[in-house]
Amino acid sequence: MEFILQNEIKILGEDVTISLEEEKRLDRVSNILIVASGKSHETLPPHDEEYPVEIRFNYGTCETCGMMSGGYYEAILQIRADNRQLSDEEKMQLTEKVRDMTIARYKADDKAFITTIQDDKYGLDFYIGSEHLCKYIADELELQYLAERKENYSLVGEDKAGNKKYRITILIKLPHFSVGDFISIDDEPCQILAMGRNTLTCFALKRRERFSINPKSSKWRTLEFLAPVSARHEFMIVTYVYGQPVTLMDAKNYETVDVEESIFDFEITAGITVYGVRFDDTLYILPNQEEIEIVQS
Repeated sequence: MEFILQNEIKILGEDVTISLEEEKRLDRVSNILIVASGKSHETLPPHDEEYPVEIRFNYGTCETCGMMSGGYYEAILQIRADNRQLSDEEKMQLTEKVRDMTIARYKADDKAFITTIQDDKYGLDFYIGSEHLCKYIADELELQYLAERKENYSLVGEDKAGNKKYRITILIKLPHFSVGDFISIDDEPCQILAMGRNTLTCFALKRRERFSINPKSSKWRTLEFLAPVSARHEFMIVTYVYGQPVTLMDAKNYETVDVEESIFDFEITAGITVYGVRFDDTLYILPNQEEIEIVQS
């Protein structure tokens, strides 16, 4: 109200100050007292002039808010996972990503809003006001998660001019594996360290090397899922003497096992926690698992 009144008030004298005081406020009416202090003419002494103003409010809804409250949407973004359910953590991360991208596009697209989010055992469904926004989000998720993508248009009616109106549904299917899981590439067991921008960053458990691979690589066709990250075991280094096998104790069943010190590519210290996984009766020591969280974030 102050901003509107300041633009409406015309000051006729010099060195005049304006103050506004709200005397009474109802739901749709406000009584304002405008006080002008100064000289109305150079020959007159300074004095105050008061002008009572009644402001009446007429509430309305902008076009964008009207579409949101009416449940308007042009596209549906479906997010699923291949032969598995989305984890709660994945659902939380995906929802945050979709919301952040929607907020970032709001200034450029007045239909950049999410009408409804459906969360069930099959995955997530986002009902999005803008088809352009839906395609933009789908592009980002497809690259970030190396996902499969399918699009389908369905006829929903006609506009006033008789033109047919279609609604798009985009399915983004995440791969069976995720960060931390174990896969085989060219018959070598690996752990996934990161996924992003159409690239998979892995750690080769035999060679003890980090490498990257993308769907265009010839070795991508050899990729097979081995086990989820929950297959890893937590061990504590019990004893270590230079040049001798390292004794590990399983944190679950307290069984001990001796392994060669050559399989460690980090400093061996008694008492520290390490992680390992078994494939074909071979125990592989995993890289620093904190590194996975850092890369993933």
